[in-house]
Amino acid sequence: MRKFLLFLIILLFPLSVYATDITDKLSISGAATGVYQWLNKAQGDVPNKDRGSAVIDFNVSLKPTENDEFFLRASFTKGDGLKDINPFKLSPNADDLFVDLQNINGHSRDHLQELWYSHKFPIEKDISLKVTAGIIDSTAFIDDNAYAGNEITQFMNEALVHNPLANLPSYDGGVAAEFEWDKFHVRLVGMRSKNDNEDMDVRHYNWFGMQVGYKLETPIGEGNYRMYTYATNKRFENWDADAYEALKGIGISFDQQLIKDILGAFFRAGWQDDSAKVNYNRMYSIGLNLNGSVWGRKDDELGVGYAYLKSPAKNEELKQSHVFEGYVKFQLFSYKSLSSDITFDYQYIRDKARESENTKAGNVYGVRLNFNF
Repeated sequence: MRKFLLFLIILLFPLSVYATDITDKLSISGAATGVYQWLNKAQGDVPNKDRGSAVIDFNVSLKPTENDEFFLRASFTKGDGLKDINPFKLSPNADDLFVDLQNINGHSRDHLQELWYSHKFPIEKDISLKVTAGIIDSTAFIDDNAYAGNEITQFMNEALVHNPLANLPSYDGGVAAEFEWDKFHVRLVGMRSKNDNEDMDVRHYNWFGMQVGYKLETPIGEGNYRMYTYATNKRFENWDADAYEALKGIGISFDQQLIKDILGAFFRAGWQDDSAKVNYNRMYSIGLNLNGSVWGRKDDELGVGYAYLKSPAKNEELKQSHVFEGYVKFQLFSYKSLSSDITFDYQYIRDKARESENTKAGNVYGVRLNFNF
């Protein structure tokens, strides 16, 4: 713990030097995030361990014209946190850590996550088509959510950041098209990625996703309602291990203000065909977000969420998973383009096994320190 805090201080202190270097066409932004988590056994074979990690995310955006953008994103990390000792199917920290950023997706590429070019075609007023190509992240287009979609500033557990069933690929070559008509959008994404089963003869696969969404303005506040579907080619292990199967499924992602700028709610649900060997074939998550203006600090927030994930009957080990997470985030300071906040986080994770003696449950206590520029 002492070594981690010392490293964090050394890592984050220089940010005040490198914070801003922006012109009207070039913008540089990023975040430094330190996380420390304590895992405490509640049931089953769960170790009592604590681990930390530190991450610097660095973004460069060049917009030579109003409708063109070149973008680069890279991440540098220290430590894997609880990832290397996590006894659960779902990670308590969905951020990309050291193990995720080495030979990304089996490529001889470290740290570089995104590198793409986009062009926007204005059609009429409030109607446009935008095309993005390069090394992209599908989560920028599919399954977004205002209250549960950012592991750096909101929920940390992967079950509450995105739909785990959708196998959303990140940091691989692909093309995305976004059609927007006022409050309505259609997004199409195609990517080529690589699964992590090293025993398979063919690991590369094609992933395709489509999302339809609508922004609803109501007297109580804004709401966003999205429905998406996804599919791959037959490149995933089936239950009999004698052939390959495709992944395919559907999902929804809703967020709605209940009290304008004060209280909001989110809901996700997903279904996945279980012909391929998958951990889960059904899921839903639900939660609330409370703005700190309630206690006189509009840049603070509190979030609570619950996720339920059901395993297919073919899975002889796992029956279902439950995740509860609550966090409270306090802004420490904000000066020009610099800001910092600290988050205190609690998670309860339970993997219910087919045989009760193999069920695992644990509490995860965490603190997250962010510097943004």
